[in-house]
Amino acid sequence: MVASRFFRMEGTPEATTPEAVTPEARVRAMVSALAGVVAEGVTEADRVAAVAALEELKGAAAAAQVRLTAAAVEDREALGEDSRSVRADLALARRCSPTLMDQHVGVAKALVSEMPHTLAALTAGEIGEYRARIMVRETACLSSEDRSEVDRLLADRLGSLGDRALTAAAQRAGAALDAASLAERNRRAVASRRVTLRPAPDGMAWLSILGPMVDAVGAYAALTAAESRRRVLDPSLSGAEWEAAADAARADTRGKGAWMADTALELLSGRASGQVQPVEVGLVMTDRTMLPAAFGGVVPEDDVAHVPGWGPVPGAQARAHVEDCLDRTGVDADDEAGVWLRRLFTDPTGHDLVALDSRRRLFDGGLRMFLQLRDPVCRVPWCDAPAVHADHVEPVHAGGTTSAANGGGACARHNLVKEHDGWHVQVTATGLDGAGPHTLRITTPTRRTYEATAPPILGEGWAAARAPAEHYADPDDGGRWTPVLDPDEPPPVPPDPHPPDEDLDPPLELWRYVDGIGDVA
Repeated sequence: MVASRFFRMEGTPEATTPEAVTPEARVRAMVSALAGVVAEGVTEADRVAAVAALEELKGAAAAAQVRLTAAAVEDREALGEDSRSVRADLALARRCSPTLMDQHVGVAKALVSEMPHTLAALTAGEIGEYRARIMVRETACLSSEDRSEVDRLLADRLGSLGDRALTAAAQRAGAALDAASLAERNRRAVASRRVTLRPAPDGMAWLSILGPMVDAVGAYAALTAAESRRRVLDPSLSGAEWEAAADAARADTRGKGAWMADTALELLSGRASGQVQPVEVGLVMTDRTMLPAAFGGVVPEDDVAHVPGWGPVPGAQARAHVEDCLDRTGVDADDEAGVWLRRLFTDPTGHDLVALDSRRRLFDGGLRMFLQLRDPVCRVPWCDAPAVHADHVEPVHAGGTTSAANGGGACARHNLVKEHDGWHVQVTATGLDGAGPHTLRITTPTRRTYEATAPPILGEGWAAARAPAEHYADPDDGGRWTPVLDPDEPPPVPPDPHPPDEDLDPPLELWRYVDGIGDVA
């Protein structure tokens, strides 16, 4: 056992009644022992040796997960049953998305049934999980027999090659055994062409296109050629037109990469050069927005905006984009609006969405929009897939209502999995009463339970901004905040947490304290 040289396991279940110990108990005993590893009072050599042993332990742990995963799925499939339920259960256990779990299952089944040498190296801690995945990935196009042969041929080199060297070695060995399969793999790869979007630092994003090499290179060459001609003036121009074109070319100080990026995005979005990208603004109505006088009229300068599907951006940057849209649209009567406004009502903490304005200026609204705003991604823990389904937590056939309280955002896969035997989802907090976020309790067929809470309306990591203390602290009242309201005005009425229908407009009384939004239609 890898850890036995470094950790004493006295008093653990393994040392007492091994026949009654479950795999989970053995692993948890080791986790407890690892908590006793300290870096103080030992030599540098001991520290390095312990790090090496822990790296071996990581490989051995990955191998154990491989064996358990393959057995769980294969037992279900041997009974002729759908394995999606157990795969979803395993995904929660591994704290990953079901899509990633499918990859783990594929690796596990290949290692257990076709690649015994790679699995043995992983079990001994000679390689890590990533190296094992390289072997599985690079032999995926081979037959079971050829894959096992590559596994045998590289068995002695698994622990000594780097990632790139191992990848190349597996490819060469596979090509020597079956070159036609590699050609077929390249042909089938065309079916995986796609467009993806992912966040980048500093308010940027990556828009990636995966396609056939010839087409991708051709598109890039076309952009490059267009950029090289951007300062070449049309010879048919003359006089004032030529001077205007020359001035515009001189004023364009963008570099090559910036020009190509701008041009590609304009073409893909269907916008003409310089045309604005329309945006919708969800204005979060917190107590500070509704009662600005109570906070001394202070507008926070360090607030953060949240872009669905991307993440947080500085509030100043978001406001600058909106101002730019307003400056560049609306000049002509036929101009399409570049900015829409939707009002989002939160509880007093600003954390949880409780209602929204269903009368969008130039766009419709309703309960589905409420759920999309509250649950932008699937509510199942560790699943980052978009919430494409507005799901009834308690099914309609079981008496569930179509309401914000009984609604939940779910990806297509988890929405189907929850209908399998043994799965149960219930609402434990509606999130509409100001007592906390909307919360679900998920119970799997193996009786494991998970809590799923709705994220803050402005995204995880958000914290309510506080105005300077002098704007709301009353020294005569122990420094506690006391809102300054007009005594002649009635207090604001919060939105009904259970509206009679899908119209989630707040009561008109609330708008008496909203500054700068405009009249209610």
